[in-house]
Amino acid sequence: MEPARSTFYRSLLLTVSPVLFLLGVGLRVPAIAALGVAWGVLLLYASGAARRRLRGISVRRELYPSAFEEDTVDVDLVVSADRRVRMVELADAFGPAMALEQRMLEPGPVGPEASRRLSYTAFCSRQWGIYPVGPLRALASDPFGLFRAARALPVVDEFAVFPRVHDVAGLAQLGARPTLAPQEAADGRAGQSLLYLGVRDYRAGDDLRHVHWPASARRGGLVVKEYEIDLCPYVSVFVDLERKHRAGTGRKSTLEYVVRTAASIVWSAVRAGSFVQVAGVGGRVLHVPPGRGENHLTYALYELIKVAQDGPAALHDVVRHHLPFVPPRSTAVLVSGTVFLDLGEVDVLLEALRDRGVRPVFVLVDNFSFPAIEGWPPPRA
Repeated sequence: MEPARSTFYRSLLLTVSPVLFLLGVGLRVPAIAALGVAWGVLLLYASGAARRRLRGISVRRELYPSAFEEDTVDVDLVVSADRRVRMVELADAFGPAMALEQRMLEPGPVGPEASRRLSYTAFCSRQWGIYPVGPLRALASDPFGLFRAARALPVVDEFAVFPRVHDVAGLAQLGARPTLAPQEAADGRAGQSLLYLGVRDYRAGDDLRHVHWPASARRGGLVVKEYEIDLCPYVSVFVDLERKHRAGTGRKSTLEYVVRTAASIVWSAVRAGSFVQVAGVGGRVLHVPPGRGENHLTYALYELIKVAQDGPAALHDVVRHHLPFVPPRSTAVLVSGTVFLDLGEVDVLLEALRDRGVRPVFVLVDNFSFPAIEGWPPPRA
């Protein structure tokens, strides 16, 4: 029954039943009084029946916990009950979407022996960030459609929306490519690669599985096989989260552009097969240890969307602090929140990176192109 019509009939019965009862008593007409009582009993039964349908209902939500902006997300709701129920409606709140609720009707029956699965598709229409999904509401009405009961189900999940990323085409050309693929020229060095380099004399502690038995027999002593070191590309991303460089709000802010740029760089580097680490100092320390692969990419993006541009440390200080952990012959990408860099500090930093054979890449965001929060006017230099 339509909600407006059910509300009308419920209000009518609530008004008429006591009037009929009083009229029957006053006129001493038992039939009229009995009709008023019957309608009152009907209302009490209908009210209880709607609430009883929701007893023992449980719902489990299944969804992948992250997506990119403007992606569609499939959400499954698994409904079960400790007794047979029919016509249960579920209302779910998907935080990343503009829609307030997603509603679905399960005609049933749902019972202990049979759970039901309801699905809906939502759209990530909000900006990157972390949003709640839930809580759920279960709704049901009585067989006459007079009363509608609701029960809140505290099923709340955390959902991460990542920034929309773009391929940084030139990044793959800056570092070596993965092992067993065409690589940048490099000297062969002993390591743990799959590429055979040669043999050497056995030393205490060497793995006996690496002993080259034919060569050992020819030499009359143990020799072991050596392999080239892996030349896997390595990218270090340093994110400027210094408080004095913040400007603008929302989608038009330095934080927005810094995070989106860093996310695209990390995404491009991981897709190229690189090991990637990320560092920055805001109100909370941003630290993503070296890694690669889809799981590492998800973790790095998740850490990026939690940052705020409220840190005390300058970008060059952050890089200098992490310099011992930047491998030689790797690439360091510095995402700055300003174009007005301290050139003296930059010279010192470039010299330190050059000494380690690290290739620097600077990406600059002009914080003075956004409405000022602090630090206005821009420097003259």
